[in-house]
Amino acid sequence: MNLKTFYLEKMSLVLKLEIGERQVSVINMTGLHEAELYLDCVDHLINRLLNENEIHAFIFVMGLGQLTDADKMGLEWLQRMFGDKVLQFVMILFTYEREEECDTVLDDLKKNPDLDLLLKKYGGRYQTCNKMMNNRSEMRDLIKKIEHLFSENKQQCYAADIYSTAMRQYIFQKNKGESGKKSVY
Repeated sequence: MNLKTFYLEKMSLVLKLEIGERQVSVINMTGLHEAELYLDCVDHLINRLLNENEIHAFIFVMGLGQLTDADKMGLEWLQRMFGDKVLQFVMILFTYEREEECDTVLDDLKKNPDLDLLLKKYGGRYQTCNKMMNNRSEMRDLIKKIEHLFSENKQQCYAADIYSTAMRQYIFQKNKGESGKKSVY
């Protein structure tokens, strides 16, 4: 294993836990968009994750009421790397620190046109959760929403074949863009 592969594998950790009576694997992809320069390693890692795990949903975690440039970049990377089909598997998880923040989530979403557009793009799928993610009721609600999403997707997981198609399209677009550039001497 080379250093790049080792680095990428450390950035994407699989955590297995039990929520309610369900076994859940959480795959942390934080930082993979920063490693896109090593596309071959990222592709290998994602293929391995997809072959070892059934992905029912991509949960994008962000602070309640916030949409940072880093969030936008992360979501753009997700769509670029996993293709447009990933949109039907994405759910936004808004985290909050104080209970009062959670009570105003609908108002906050309506007031922020960027967040409203974001939610529309991802089918209006979202859940709120304490930042510590220690509220069992909220976690059960999240699992129910993931199960509902799975049903909406006709019990289809995001799988390696979907990713392979998306990766071919991504490489084609990237090569097409590079071949269109002209050298100036």
